[in-house]
Amino acid sequence: MIEKKDAPSNLAESEEANNQEQYKSTSFIQKLKAEIQTKSMNFNANDTVFPANGLPQVILDFGLEISEVYGVPIEFPVLSALCAVSSAIRKKFVLDSGKYRNFGQLWLMFVAPPGVGKTEPVAAAFRPLQRLDNLSYDAYQVELSNWKMECSEAKQNKSQEPEKPFFKQCLIDDFTPESLYQTMFRNNGAVSLCRDELSGWFADFGRYNKSGEISRYLSIFNNAQFCINRKSEEPLQIPEPFMTICGTIQPEVLNIALNNNSLKENGFASRFLYVYPKEIKKQKYSEKTPNRIILDRYEELIKHCYYLPRSENPFILSTEAKTLFIEYANHTADLVNNCSNNFLRATYAKMEIQVLRLALVIQIIRGIYDNSEWQQGKITKEAIQYAINLCRYFNSNVIHVENVETTNKTTPVEAIKIIQKEYGIKNKQTFADAIGLTRQYISKICNE
Repeated sequence: MIEKKDAPSNLAESEEANNQEQYKSTSFIQKLKAEIQTKSMNFNANDTVFPANGLPQVILDFGLEISEVYGVPIEFPVLSALCAVSSAIRKKFVLDSGKYRNFGQLWLMFVAPPGVGKTEPVAAAFRPLQRLDNLSYDAYQVELSNWKMECSEAKQNKSQEPEKPFFKQCLIDDFTPESLYQTMFRNNGAVSLCRDELSGWFADFGRYNKSGEISRYLSIFNNAQFCINRKSEEPLQIPEPFMTICGTIQPEVLNIALNNNSLKENGFASRFLYVYPKEIKKQKYSEKTPNRIILDRYEELIKHCYYLPRSENPFILSTEAKTLFIEYANHTADLVNNCSNNFLRATYAKMEIQVLRLALVIQIIRGIYDNSEWQQGKITKEAIQYAINLCRYFNSNVIHVENVETTNKTTPVEAIKIIQKEYGIKNKQTFADAIGLTRQYISKICNE
């Protein structure tokens, strides 16, 4: 296991001992507050309530703060933050369960109607990474300017030109398949997609390249090596590609996107974790603003993960964690075997992988603030148990995706026209009496 750096300065004991003592005394209250909030905002008899108990404190604090400020369910900022941590650590850590090797790669989609505030939690979680990319881009511009001068000098001296610098980036947004592969190749095979509206990404499928775009994403999810060969270009070989995906989408748009591209049938849709609270409403305006201390503490965590060196040794499951994982894997097998819906079966089957990826992300965060856990290089029973609880929550959400209902419901006028066109309304008076309208109104609609 690599030697861990000191914990982020905002949580270092020597610098914030008083704050740490305060956390110890308020930790129970914070967790209780989180549980009450999730139950009050997302209660549904058929839903699994989002599990807040078990979260690392820094993520819980961030989630509670953003949730309260913007009036959104706590799972929006919490799960956005876990995706941001995943994006920051990239391929630096791997979990070897004995059968599978997994990075902390996550594909996560927030499904909610427009106007409820789903954008800001994702933006707040990824803002620290965006700032790091901005700094990297500024450095790239300086390197590019120097490179151009060096090329000019090399041309005059008839010497070999220096190698062109490239933008070392973590996040991407709008791209073509070719530019994605180039970006991955230059960045050690690892980038992350963070997009406010994933509908634009879905709309681009097949726009630039008709052959194999979806299958390439399936390979990326599996971290399976691929090679791009193009005429007049050097081949690009990308071993163990990594791509965390995080974004928002509206329920009706998701339904269209999945059906238009056959994404349920080809297995693409079953690789996502869906955050899909059914009863979400826009909250009344609040004058509360984010607590800067909490945001700074979270940003320190992201920066710390971003700059951690790569570990040569994989994480492994502790004995207790392996027992819990085997129990969950067997439970997943039962879910698959007892389900007749192919999309749900495929999604349930992926949870065996998803739980390992989530556990690795959780364990990295726990280890940063607990040196004894870090030195063990193992997934603890606490980390795997929380990952299992998350997967149970996601399983309850995916049912909503399969049974998505469109809000573009047929109006009464449209319904009458459809009946007239398909079946004909022979006795307009009888029909009008049956639905509580006048014969004149029915005749007007039918004659339009």
